[in-house]
Amino acid sequence: MSKEIETLTEDERRALRGSKFAPLPTLPRTNKPKPRLAHPGGPVTTNKAAALAKFLERKLKDPNGLTSINPDLLELAVNNAKQTVYTSGTSMSGRNVRHVESFGDSDASEEEHNGLPVEVEDTGYAVVKKKP
Repeated sequence: MSKEIETLTEDERRALRGSKFAPLPTLPRTNKPKPRLAHPGGPVTTNKAAALAKFLERKLKDPNGLTSINPDLLELAVNNAKQTVYTSGTSMSGRNVRHVESFGDSDASEEEHNGLPVEVEDTGYAVVKKKP
């Protein structure tokens, strides 16, 4: 092997040294990996309705608050929140949506605290059923 290297020209030696550090060819991916979910099939937690209510409450307190809101964006936000609330029931898509007021660690849902079922009304607020 050393005799072969001695017979190489200077350019060939440089190319040989450089090939040792050349990046490996990457194989083209034929299939794209599926996005990973934290808990496949588990409940999706959202606070869309609560966030929208707090936003509108804050805007109503400001005298010029409603003038700065784009009506089209507001309508889109309301429709998205409604759609999320409707999906949380027994949906055909199999999605389970859990509504919370906030995402803080200390703030768990009412269902987790009491063990009572929680219903979501059309208003987007969670109502805890009382035990009879």
